[in-house]
Formats: sequence, C-alpha cells, structure tokens
Amino acid sequence: MRVSMSELRHRITILRPVTDTDDEGNILSSSVQEVGKAWALVLPFAAKILDGYAEKVQEVDYRIVIRYRADVRMTDRIRWEDKTLTPIAPSYPLGGKKRWLVLECRELVEDG
Repeated sequence: MRVSMSELRHRITILRPVTDTDDEGNILSSSVQEVGKAWALVLPFAAKILDGYAEKVQEVDYRIVIRYRADVRMTDRIRWEDKTLTPIAPSYPLGGKKRWLVLECRELVEDG
C-alpha cells in the first residue's frame, strides 16, 4: 500500500485512559486524556454481523494510517468524527520504515 501526504484527509484524536487505584489496589478508570491529534487516512476494511443465540453483534474494522509517531499505545483509543475506535492489534510501521504508522481498530456499532 502506498500513501502520500495528500491522502491524509481525516482528523483523528488519540485518547489515553487515565487509571487510578483505590485504597485496596483496585484499578479505576476515571477519565481520558488527549495525547495528540493527527491527520490520517481512514479505510474501513471489514464489517461483520454475528447472529448469535442471544445477541446480535455488529462490528466495523478500520485501518488507519498516520505519520509515524512512537507514543501510540495498545490501550489508547482513537476518536474519529463521532466514532470511538479500539485498537485490535499493535500498531506497526508501514513497509517496515518509520515513515507511516498503521493502526488497526474496531468500532462496535450498537443498535439504537
């Protein structure tokens, strides 16, 4: 896959959960902080609808390409338009070079 700067047309926000612990050592997730914003190429590449015995799950997977940055973690969330995307795989450099970073994320679509 080839990417050029002119294809980065989407604005994303990288969010990181802030975790606190209580007196008993339990992890509490109280809020999220903004790590940064980036221009990105967002490509939906899979949609899945599972009809299980008791529930229906709808998921959309996205491949997001941004300029390389080393501070993106697996626990981060991606905010794009009105969607919150969760990483499903560790980020990796496109083509093995530190020019572009690929994030594979999943959006859970709820019935509303």
